[in-house]
Amino acid sequence: MKLHHTFAIALLAWLLLAPPQLGDNGAAVKALPLSKWDQMGSYNSAAECNADRESFIKQDQKEYKLSLGPHPTPSAFDAAAPAPPTTLKSTAALCVSDDDPRLIKK
Repeated sequence: MKLHHTFAIALLAWLLLAPPQLGDNGAAVKALPLSKWDQMGSYNSAAECNADRESFIKQDQKEYKLSLGPHPTPSAFDAAAPAPPTTLKSTAALCVSDDDPRLIKK
């Protein structure tokens, strides 16, 4: 490997991105382009990014469960309740390299 290739690899960073949460139910808006997603962190490797993503998911799920109270009832899942776990921002989070073409703002 040539020196300039090594230098280029060393500059590569990984970004943890999550879609913004919009709407009345607080659901994550996954349809937006990645360039409009929230940056949650920057990492030296994909492994570091993915480890932090897993922590982010666990924390988000914990906060969701706490928001339901000690004894959630079926009515806790109505339209006024917080978003269910499948729509949490963390579950849609992605680790992408900072040179990913989807990050280019159009």
